[in-house]
Amino acid sequence: MRLAWGLHQCIKYALDKPGILTVLPGAQSVAEIDALLKYYKKSEEELDYSIIGTFAPPEASGKCVYCNHCEPCPAGIDIGAVNKFYDLACIGDDMAREHYLALEKNAADCVSCGHCNSRCPFSVNQMSRMQEIKEFFDNGAL
Repeated sequence: MRLAWGLHQCIKYALDKPGILTVLPGAQSVAEIDALLKYYKKSEEELDYSIIGTFAPPEASGKCVYCNHCEPCPAGIDIGAVNKFYDLACIGDDMAREHYLALEKNAADCVSCGHCNSRCPFSVNQMSRMQEIKEFFDNGAL
């Protein structure tokens, strides 16, 4: 039987995501199912997946990588998409503005609650970034 190290942390990580109600890892034998079920007997310390954040390269700090760990946004903003369209617009993607404007909610809808900042594993100040993005698109950039 071969189960990946950290499997229980991965299950906990997935279950902690908004909207995820269950995780169905694959198993090829009864022994693997037994090993998976040990998840329910693990302590909080054994399920702690905070080490994942230490794997990010230093140059990623402060940069949005569209991972959506900041979600859910209380204002309903798809923060990853807003950032992606902004970054694409900044490098000259002509369609990025159209995609940004087609979003149901965008940076202008940010209420600066800070929820996203507290959840970002890359220490991105999304409140400031939302203001920057709003000004960029409001000023007709592109």
